[in-house]
Amino acid sequence: MRYLVTGATGLVGSHVIDRLLARGDAVRVLVRRPADAEALRRRGVDAVLGDLAAAADLPASVDGVDVVIHCAGVVQVRGENRDLWPVNVDATERLLDASVRGPSLRRFVHLSSVAVYGHASPPMAEDAPKQPRGPYGRSKWAAEVALWRAHAAHGLPAVALRPCVVYGERDRHAWPSLARLSRMRLVPLPEGGARLLDLVHVSDVVEAALAAASAPAAAGHAYNLTDGERHSYRDILDEFGRFTGRRPAIVSIPGPLFRLVARMIPGLRPLGLDLHYAIDAARRDLDYRPRVGLSEGLGRMLARTPASPVPA
Repeated sequence: MRYLVTGATGLVGSHVIDRLLARGDAVRVLVRRPADAEALRRRGVDAVLGDLAAAADLPASVDGVDVVIHCAGVVQVRGENRDLWPVNVDATERLLDASVRGPSLRRFVHLSSVAVYGHASPPMAEDAPKQPRGPYGRSKWAAEVALWRAHAAHGLPAVALRPCVVYGERDRHAWPSLARLSRMRLVPLPEGGARLLDLVHVSDVVEAALAAASAPAAAGHAYNLTDGERHSYRDILDEFGRFTGRRPAIVSIPGPLFRLVARMIPGLRPLGLDLHYAIDAARRDLDYRPRVGLSEGLGRMLARTPASPVPA
């Protein structure tokens, strides 16, 4: 099988490439920096210099591949980022346009996000209302809308994966956030950190992506991905502290007070919600069996991460 992987230097994309090479598949990537291309070529990857933002680069990149695994994206859960829409939506639309013209393409696997749901009642299944909050969630849902349009109009064999918070080796998002929290003396959390936050280790996301590339029942469907466990914010900080020795005191904020503050600072609102997602569909169609829980996942990540990657 020949794969095109986008986002080759990101967390999920880089691990997808590792897994594909380990099992002997042919891998093509589209990268912007010559140094990245050269490093990948030394590993046997067909690295093409190009940019997802340039439509002219894409038809040749898709030509002859069996599966596209589209991992490229800007991760920005809070705040504004001028690259969100151009990368997450416009570039996806260009890649889809090139892919529907590729007669050999067997599957298009798109890395979406649980951010498409917004704030719904847990455990959220794939048919939950799509009410994304903030620019990031809206950009991920717009990309999915384009994906399903290509599926309906052109028969593109598309699959969307919606992971929750992804972490692991080479992580540049979840780990720095935990590191910052762990350095605080006091961490104020609603209801003492009892709210749920789902996590998933990058290795399980990779296995789901590879399963989605070939599972007969997957085309035309979206799948949530978590590690199958239930973690509160307190659980996550406690487990992180077990490995690092840094255990800030959690200050409990009563729910009504927190909701009042969250009205003034909307970015805080998710801390007062249970962000918990059902993975029954992935278990059924992808034979998804998450193998890495919180303890093992943090141990793997911290064993390969510098002690102080974020300034104190």
